[in-house]
Amino acid sequence: MILDAAEEIFAEQGFSAARIDAIAKAAGYNKSLIYQYFQDKLGLYTEVIIRADQLGDKMLLDINGELLKDDLLTSDGAKFKQFLEKLIHGSLQFLLDHPRYLKILSWEMAEEWKTWNQITYLPDDATMFYELAKKAQMNGLIRADLDPKVFPSIVLNNVYSSIQSYSRFKPFLNTSNSADSIAHYKDQVARFIIHGVMEPSLLK
Repeated sequence: MILDAAEEIFAEQGFSAARIDAIAKAAGYNKSLIYQYFQDKLGLYTEVIIRADQLGDKMLLDINGELLKDDLLTSDGAKFKQFLEKLIHGSLQFLLDHPRYLKILSWEMAEEWKTWNQITYLPDDATMFYELAKKAQMNGLIRADLDPKVFPSIVLNNVYSSIQSYSRFKPFLNTSNSADSIAHYKDQVARFIIHGVMEPSLLK
């Protein structure tokens, strides 16, 4: 209950403006208990990030666990493309299902990741995606002129920004929140990212 309340208030107010008093009131607990379990506001924020990251890791394993075990993932163009499609679709859906986490990321982006870089726990998605991209590039799957270190940023930031923009452009897109409309949008985002990072010869 404390983490739920903290996630909601961090999402709505950002780390700097959030107050332990407000989180304690929303959770229905005394603030001294929060300090007992989490030490301070940054400790509580860290636990919110850890929980969200663990949910994201579970999503990744649920949708791409078999491909991640496949030795051919970074040498077979069709399998690597399938991996990216599932990753992008799953990440977009994850943020649609967890809008508070998207808001926390938005606060962090707006504040140049100032608080994120203070926490002792850092999600290590970038390293895994970099290693995959490096191997895929060696096997001719990723564009030769793309720095593999930039690959995680390209994929993840396009996912974040696409979801942030979805509500803004819905009237222009003449779309609704229907499953078909969202599926079409996710497919378009995936196509854009994949065509940007993979070798064009593999996408014909």
